[in-house]
Amino acid sequence: MAATDDIRSKRKPGLGRSYGYPVLANVKIFGGSAVGITANREAVPAGHVSAVKLIGFAEQRADNTGGATGDQVVNIEKDVRLIPLAGATVANIGATVYASADDTFTLTAGSLLAIGTIDAIDADGVWLKTL
Repeated sequence: MAATDDIRSKRKPGLGRSYGYPVLANVKIFGGSAVGITANREAVPAGHVSAVKLIGFAEQRADNTGGATGDQVVNIEKDVRLIPLAGATVANIGATVYASADDTFTLTAGSLLAIGTIDAIDADGVWLKTL
């Protein structure tokens, strides 16, 4: 499954860092969704076939549909944020988290790319610390 709109996630304040990346041609990245980069440092949604590394979460939507690579730039945040991750327990704190799509996370690697580690689990849910 992939995001169909912007994602609003709870985040830990004061921990983030933000970096800008050009968006690959004909790609839409939703705000708050997980983002990767290609070998040429172009931003793509997590789960995109060209992604070689997952780097964080989009600060805002970047719709480059119909555009050339670099026509849009997306700011990527590295921080600690709440993610949907079913089945995680306190025993999984520190475990690597993988993304199969820009809004879908798992503890099972397979051929998936890592996005971060479980920083905490509390009443709100699972907190991810991006790599």
